[in-house]
Amino acid sequence: MSRFYQALREASLAGTFGPEQIPQSSRPAVDPLAGSNAGGIHHAPLPAHARLEEELAAATAPPQRGLFRTSTKAKLDQHARVIPNGVDQAVVEHYRRLRTKLIQQQTAKPFRSVVVTSASLQEGKTVTVLNLGLSCAMVPDFKVLVVDGDIRRGSLGKWFGVDDNRGLSNLIDGSAGLDEVILKADDLPVHFMARGNSPVSAAELLNSPHLGNCIQKISEYFSMVLIDSPPVNLVTDAQLLAGSCDAVLLVVRAFVSTRKALERTVQDLQAFRVLGTVLNCGTHTQKDGRYRGYY
Repeated sequence: MSRFYQALREASLAGTFGPEQIPQSSRPAVDPLAGSNAGGIHHAPLPAHARLEEELAAATAPPQRGLFRTSTKAKLDQHARVIPNGVDQAVVEHYRRLRTKLIQQQTAKPFRSVVVTSASLQEGKTVTVLNLGLSCAMVPDFKVLVVDGDIRRGSLGKWFGVDDNRGLSNLIDGSAGLDEVILKADDLPVHFMARGNSPVSAAELLNSPHLGNCIQKISEYFSMVLIDSPPVNLVTDAQLLAGSCDAVLLVVRAFVSTRKALERTVQDLQAFRVLGTVLNCGTHTQKDGRYRGYY
């Protein structure tokens, strides 16, 4: 693994999200989406500095309100390795710390739309998008949308049981509006969007000027938009999505991601704002009497 960490250092990304513990962050009172109070989950916000709250409000308080359809048939796959399905509490805590890292960066330099990508297949992008989105949505008044940006063969819609629903591709080609593609299950705090079923090719859709307009419009209603994308080293889709978004989050998998693949990915992403790297599927080590390490 020494070569892997050396590659991470050479990448000179904005930051690597590691195991140090970070307190949960709170959000200012904004209500861009009526009727979406984190799925009924209430957490008392931790005390925060007044200046931090003001900066968070300026960074993420959408000026508009909107009502989006609730999909009553959508239900998260019970076998998915996500927070509602009884994931190890140590893992949940690490996603909280990742959430806090992102909110801190959002405070320093505002962003709302984030492309989550990796170098190759099977590195944990979709799991990271869902768990990070669910974790962020548990913060009071923090509205999160997770989007399946893999128009070719995305799996997020399958996890929610709505893969045949209209989604991002339909929004780009104009065959559906926001109220038709933004969904929310009654028992989940996060909004989500499937990849869609447009007959137009992915290459044409992602090269369309409408892509940037769609993402910008979506971002007006949410505190954060997390977009799952194809691997960087397979197709250019991730770079095209990154060009229309504010930032990129890179996911790498321990003992799977190679130095060569990572270096190529970093090179391809140099033109964009890379928030940092998430090291996924590391080994478990005993940290103390209550928590176990995950990364």
